[in-house]
Amino acid sequence: NDVSDYVILRVSVKQLSAGSVGIATNYEVDKGMGAEGHIDDNNFFGQGYRARLAAGFGRHAVQNYTFSVEDPYFLGSPISAGFDLQKTHLEDGSLDINDESAAVRMIVPITESISTSFKYDLRFLQYGAISEKEKIPSIYTTLIEHGKFSSHSISQSIIYNTLDNPIVPRKGMLISSSYDYAGFGGDSQYHRIGSRAS
Repeated sequence: NDVSDYVILRVSVKQLSAGSVGIATNYEVDKGMGAEGHIDDNNFFGQGYRARLAAGFGRHAVQNYTFSVEDPYFLGSPISAGFDLQKTHLEDGSLDINDESAAVRMIVPITESISTSFKYDLRFLQYGAISEKEKIPSIYTTLIEHGKFSSHSISQSIIYNTLDNPIVPRKGMLISSSYDYAGFGGDSQYHRIGSRAS
């Protein structure tokens, strides 16, 4: 073989940063000072997954933690799928409140500007007493004695989105309608319908 028929091409690939780190503080007259930090990665595990880890702290011993992962092209399709984990702890006066939730979600495009989303949410809520129960209002005593509350809910939304930029839009509109249902297991039972436009 004539070596002149072959070309050896060497390509050096360097992965650029696909994430961000942020820290923010805030102050409210009635709530005092708070702080929040987050880490975003748009190439989690090198697979193109979007991941976010956030933690927040504030007055009344508020502690809030969230972790979410999203695959924007689930199984190689244009469907977006992901999950969210959240934990919040709050001490308010004589009450100790713990709120934990886990959710799985999916967004399915219908047309270029219309999509539908589905979500299942599992939530646990528990009230505790910091001080003696005699000092706690009776309505909260009932909640404390109940123990841990649980809720299973599903939601479905229709979204119409023609915004030119999701972060700083200059033209277009965003309209969404949603329906939530809770009642198959757990302590909550409700129907909720909502809509939003911008």
